[in-house]
Amino acid sequence: MRGRTLLAALLLVTGGVILPAHPRAQEAVARDPVDFSGLWVISNRSQNGNLDENLQPMQPEDYLTPAALAATREVRPALDPSVLCLPGLPRHFSGPYPIEIVQRPGRVAMLFEWDTVFRLVYTDGRDHPDPLDDTRFFGHATAHWEGQTLVVDTTNFNGKTWLMGNGIPISTEARMTERISLEEDARTLVIAVKFEDPVNLTRPVHRRHVYNRRDDWAIREYICAEANRDNVFSNQAGGMGSLTAEDVLPAD
Repeated sequence: MRGRTLLAALLLVTGGVILPAHPRAQEAVARDPVDFSGLWVISNRSQNGNLDENLQPMQPEDYLTPAALAATREVRPALDPSVLCLPGLPRHFSGPYPIEIVQRPGRVAMLFEWDTVFRLVYTDGRDHPDPLDDTRFFGHATAHWEGQTLVVDTTNFNGKTWLMGNGIPISTEARMTERISLEEDARTLVIAVKFEDPVNLTRPVHRRHVYNRRDDWAIREYICAEANRDNVFSNQAGGMGSLTAEDVLPAD
């Protein structure tokens, strides 16, 4: 099912599915100064921790609200959304699996091998939807160009994911800003992230994800549930004891 979902997303951005075009889509792509299309693999130059604006490490007490700090102290492996194969940002930016970018009029698609999921970034001038009507694991992303840099604004998170694997929750009020650019060699992609959440963070968290272009690679299908689901609730999985699905599944 997830494989078909990813295929549908690829058809959508490449024209295989005919959808009503946003009126500013063609005009928007005509102004695109950079094409990020290609397959990208995380580099060891990435800085994936919870960092300050100077990309220096912070202690949890430096940036977490008291409630978020308490939540991290109660964290158990079984409660990690990734154990249930649930996606989320910015976490999916730091995984070891490749990301393929497909850039088309009015949108940029990110196809993640991790969990075989996709994300659409709209560059056609549309607004974010009402968060009361539309929340998502990856949020809703719109973008504009500043010179050679694509600036992405993401809101409408659903509050069911973590900032990383350390139990820091992400609320529905969170906002993520990305600055996406290529280095001069055009084979190095940089995604500089600023993450804000007034519910859980007292100051923004920053990261710098760096990727290398791989023309000889291709995205492969990765169905997380095939590997995880049978073991999530077993007594042997990370000391979960007698946890049931109701203990770990996110509330609606």
